[in-house]
Amino acid sequence: MIFRLFKFFSSLRLTVTLLGFAMVLIFVATITQVELGIHEVQAKFFRSWIAWWDVMPGAKKIVIPIPGGTLLGILLIVNLLAAHTSRFKFRWNKAGMIVIHSGILLMLLGEIFTGLLGREAQMTISEGTTLNYSIFPREVELVVIRPDDDGLETVTAIPQARLKDGAEFSLGGFSVKIHRYYLNSEILPESEATENFDKIRATEGLGKGYAVRRIPRETVDDRRDLTTVFVEVIPDGGKSVGRWLLSNAFNREQSFEAAGRTWKMAIRQRRLYHPFSIKLIDFSHDRYLGTDVPKNFSSKIKILNPETGENREDLIYMNHPLRYGGLTFYQAGFENNDTTTIFQVVRNPVWTLPYISCAMVGFGLLWVFSQHLIKAISRRNKISPAP
Repeated sequence: MIFRLFKFFSSLRLTVTLLGFAMVLIFVATITQVELGIHEVQAKFFRSWIAWWDVMPGAKKIVIPIPGGTLLGILLIVNLLAAHTSRFKFRWNKAGMIVIHSGILLMLLGEIFTGLLGREAQMTISEGTTLNYSIFPREVELVVIRPDDDGLETVTAIPQARLKDGAEFSLGGFSVKIHRYYLNSEILPESEATENFDKIRATEGLGKGYAVRRIPRETVDDRRDLTTVFVEVIPDGGKSVGRWLLSNAFNREQSFEAAGRTWKMAIRQRRLYHPFSIKLIDFSHDRYLGTDVPKNFSSKIKILNPETGENREDLIYMNHPLRYGGLTFYQAGFENNDTTTIFQVVRNPVWTLPYISCAMVGFGLLWVFSQHLIKAISRRNKISPAP
């Protein structure tokens, strides 16, 4: 049985089959991206074990399973290792093929580790403003904030994965209970709400007089979900002090009284705090002379790091990112009449693996082709007639 399994995983037929499924996966993901957007497609097809493909979107729903990118990648790695173990001999004339396959193996591993360890966020800064955190535009968090006497704030952040109907969180002296959780929602004044809106209402805060209903998630890349929750504050051993409607649509915090002091809470985009700060000194939007065609976007920034005492200026522009503190800052966009810049902030510990793997594959191909060229020249010289 072990021999048969090893023979199966090392077979060339399995390689061809897996590559065929990979082509199908890429085709399906490409046509599905029109409806779902790149982020949803990436998670649904390339970062999954099994991808469920809706063959007839918008019509009668027919869903079939196909192997996801994670499953195909792992099977290709196993197939490559098994084939090398069973067939390839470590000889000098095989060095080129070994380097090529090692580069392909490294490329597959790089994609798996990127999916596990890589993160993408955004940092939006206006000129003259200093910021020490990035936000995840497609993830939210429920935060409960305790203002301290020294002017600082103690923040308790509850991740989106833990937000669900009926969830309750004890925060020392009181609890917050989620009555309704909407991944994406529509919020309207109660007077404009129709019958398909939820009957639950807020009794306190900014959400009084508003109605909410659940809607499908946003798929357009430059739009975000309006995540909403109805939260009840319950003192320990006491009765509820009210129900609040929290949403990232409000873009502000709401206050409440509990445990003998004033607190604040909100639904906001999840933050990634950094041990350093970035100040935007100036943003430039250069255009070609006499036209409105963009020529270059650049941000002059200052890096402030209290741990190292660093205080220096740098320039981020197209195809010239800033790499600092394990993060890469790309110039991604701008707003507010060219006074606000948007950085794409990427954390990927294995970002060098694609470069290394491509170099290895290129070197291996050069080695193989040069060996064949040398053999061809040698054979030609042997059969050439003497002058």
